Amino acid sequence: MDTKHDSRFDLLDHPMFFLAHILTRFDGNVVVDLRRHGFTQSDWRLISTLQYSDNLTLTELARITTLERSFVGRVVGTLEERGLVRRTSPTDDRRTTRVNLTEKGRTSFAEVLLPTTAAQIANAFEGISDEDRTTLFRVLRTMMRNVYHVAREATPILD
Repeated sequence: MDTKHDSRFDLLDHPMFFLAHILTRFDGNVVVDLRRHGFTQSDWRLISTLQYSDNLTLTELARITTLERSFVGRVVGTLEERGLVRRTSPTDDRRTTRVNLTEKGRTSFAEVLLPTTAAQIANAFEGISDEDRTTLFRVLRTMMRNVYHVAREATPILD
């Protein structure tokens, strides 16, 4: 018996290996398509999050999109210059910045960003049954809750 081989860590038995590769390649595919329309992957992540739940703070946007807070601020600034989002500060707390989609942002999401990304999602799920897709999402939600629970943090969006 080869004990050295038996104790070897096998990447093919590690689900995070597959998830990392899927996310990296998927993001690369999406970036190519989005760039043709003048958008970045970060633009997509922020705009899609805001269309889901508008009027978020920069910190909330960073948490949901898993982007660094300072980077989110820069991307929001660029999106605001392009007329896609609007930043506001509540009168009772000028330290807080809230971000909302503009009508142009909503139109860009509906007409460009969603169809472009939906096509890539369809490619990723090709050959996977609706039943398996439903099971996958159930498992991923549970995994997400688990990893946030270990970190003693609330799960974004699923709360």
